[in-house]
Amino acid sequence: MATAASTSEAPTPTGRRLRLPSFALALPEILWYLLFFIMPILLIVWYSFGVKNNASTTGVPVDMSQLTLDNYRSAFDDTFFTVFKTTLRISVMATALCLLIGFPVSYFLVFKASERWKGLLLGLIIVPSFTSFLIRTLAWRIPLAANGELSRWLQDIGLIGGPISVLDTKTAVQIAIVYNYLGFMILPMFVALDRIDPGLREASKDLGASRLRTFLQVTLPLAGPGIVAGVLITFIPMCGDFVTAKLLGGTSGNMIGSMIEGQFKAAQNWPLGSAMAVMMIGAVLLVLIVASAVVRIVQCAASASLLLPGGNPMTAPARQTPTGHATAKRSIDVAKIAMGVWTALVITFLFIPILMVIRHSFNSGGSLIVWAGSYSTEWWGNLFDGGRVVQGLLVSIGVIGISVILARLSKRPALVNWAAPVGVLLAVAVNAVLSGSFRDFFDNANVGDTLRNSFIAAAGATVIAVIMGGTAGVALARRTGHWSKPFMFVLFLVLVTPEIMDAIALLGWFVRLGGPFNTSVGPVNNGILRLWVGQSLYTSALVTLIVRARLEGLDASLEEAAADLGATPYRAFREITLPLISSALVAGGLLSFTLCLDNTIIANAVATAGSTTFPVFVIGTAKSTTKPFVGAAAVVLFGVTVASLAFVYSVLKRSGQSSSEMAATFTGS
Repeated sequence: MATAASTSEAPTPTGRRLRLPSFALALPEILWYLLFFIMPILLIVWYSFGVKNNASTTGVPVDMSQLTLDNYRSAFDDTFFTVFKTTLRISVMATALCLLIGFPVSYFLVFKASERWKGLLLGLIIVPSFTSFLIRTLAWRIPLAANGELSRWLQDIGLIGGPISVLDTKTAVQIAIVYNYLGFMILPMFVALDRIDPGLREASKDLGASRLRTFLQVTLPLAGPGIVAGVLITFIPMCGDFVTAKLLGGTSGNMIGSMIEGQFKAAQNWPLGSAMAVMMIGAVLLVLIVASAVVRIVQCAASASLLLPGGNPMTAPARQTPTGHATAKRSIDVAKIAMGVWTALVITFLFIPILMVIRHSFNSGGSLIVWAGSYSTEWWGNLFDGGRVVQGLLVSIGVIGISVILARLSKRPALVNWAAPVGVLLAVAVNAVLSGSFRDFFDNANVGDTLRNSFIAAAGATVIAVIMGGTAGVALARRTGHWSKPFMFVLFLVLVTPEIMDAIALLGWFVRLGGPFNTSVGPVNNGILRLWVGQSLYTSALVTLIVRARLEGLDASLEEAAADLGATPYRAFREITLPLISSALVAGGLLSFTLCLDNTIIANAVATAGSTTFPVFVIGTAKSTTKPFVGAAAVVLFGVTVASLAFVYSVLKRSGQSSSEMAATFTGS
């Protein structure tokens, strides 16, 4: 009877409850992409049919009164095609090199490395890959400079007769662009290989297939999705990359992204720049279509080979050859050692530029690039106010310590787990108040202002990305419908569109919109507002996919039970769904912050006076002698990146994610 009574008293929904459409939670992000992604790109396509008009009073140097195809005719000149062929050749070669270099590393991590070392090695690949893209690129000027240490050393040992002449050439761009995108090729391939059922590979070997044949007909086809994902997230950004060419290529290593940026910024020929951008997108899509056709042909050929007599290792008769097994055993050891050495060399390669910047930040000379022969802390002193730094450290230690003590006194495990991270955030806030938003930390006003702008822009964009990406991820995982596929297609476009295209599209769109995007309104600089919007596009898509992946791996029965017991959708979301996705939100937010902190292309295009970020400042200094205090500031950002990634790792590990799931999180897979 008691059970019956308690059952009868369970809350039941009464009356008709208003049911929102399944895409309601994704609606903010849908509108955001419509307003700041689709519309700006359509505007660029529209501008490509206009005429240059520097006398325009609207701030948009385009006359649309008479449509023309002259911009496309002008783009079909020898200069454009020469630069485009250079871009395509560098991008295709770099993608192929990333694949050839990265696949053995991914294979070793999944099949050869022990579980004890797998996480550490994966972390050593992730950390440099998410460190400042701009600083890593600038760092290559150190070994490639004609008067640098490498050049002098090679001359001293007699390998070369004069200074090396690699800087400001296509070779310098090729080296740096492979380095910059190598980690993003390794991670998705690692995820795909790690998801292969070990039983399939073992069954193939047990049935007599050689290890090479098992690799070619079992492992490689199953790793196909990871290879395709790696190619996509490396080749497409390479085609729009102008930072590497600008810092290392000179005139001979120019790429199409730099050419488009010059039409919008220097020449103010928006119609011609728009036509070039449209042609670049069309060419990239054409290359991808051709590549997908080639992949399809290879897959069909592999499938056909399985139909030949003895072609399928899963149906071949087993062969018992003890001698062969002994040989295979020896080859496994040799292969493991070889791939282990190769992985160590690749990781060393990834850390070389970072270590160079750290060392040269202590250079006693006046250049970050050329080593003066001795160490000095002078440039660190010129960057930071020592007294303020000591005060900040003492305040941070005190605030974090108090947070941990209070959490332990509460005897609540959840508070203890989050005490240190919350203490760090509180310490940052307290120091911001005591030091005037960190202005007094920096003796060098230019660097201090740009660093502060970078942090403000990254924080605002991260808040937008977490809110919109979190709700959209929940909608994709729990409230799918006819809207899901078109929305996923838009997410895919956001992730793969070259950033230079987003940058120039947003520049024209912000000028067209006017209002707070052209003139500062209230305490927020209009340039900072532009950065919040522009930087949130990619990162909100990343957070969406991370949250979606997290929820799809969890049983929905708890949320359904809450609804059956009469909980409102808001209460069910707050008490059930939000705790389930909290780790994904934290991980996505920190990844978003790290990526926004390093954003260069969008920041360089849309930032206004008073909102210049640190990466844009570094690009400006690269035109002259780069001072070592830029390296000191870069080391600070590197420390922030490492701390953020370590926090992400801690959160993901606490939520029970494996190494493969963590790698998928970092790539948005």
